[in-house]
Amino acid sequence: VSPCEAEQLQELVHQIDIMVNRKQVEWERKMRALEAKMDIQDQELASAQSKLDQKGQEVGLLQQELENLQKTKYEMAQSYETQLQALKSQVRKCLIIL
Repeated sequence: VSPCEAEQLQELVHQIDIMVNRKQVEWERKMRALEAKMDIQDQELASAQSKLDQKGQEVGLLQQELENLQKTKYEMAQSYETQLQALKSQVRKCLIIL
């Protein structure tokens, strides 16, 4: 290898090093940007999950309240039915007396 060829090879290796370093810097910059984007998405996901959990708890409370209201409605209907039967019985007794 002549001194001129060695110098050209050395310059070529130097240019390749520069290109590789530029690519590495570019990839690292892209990687940091993607990691930052991922962090934001993770935070958004955590926030959405928290809201979903909260809504789930609210739904559970509303279901319990609905069950309680249905139970109360049923009990009131039973009570009214009992009172109605008692009134019917009293009316029949009054009619019999008349």
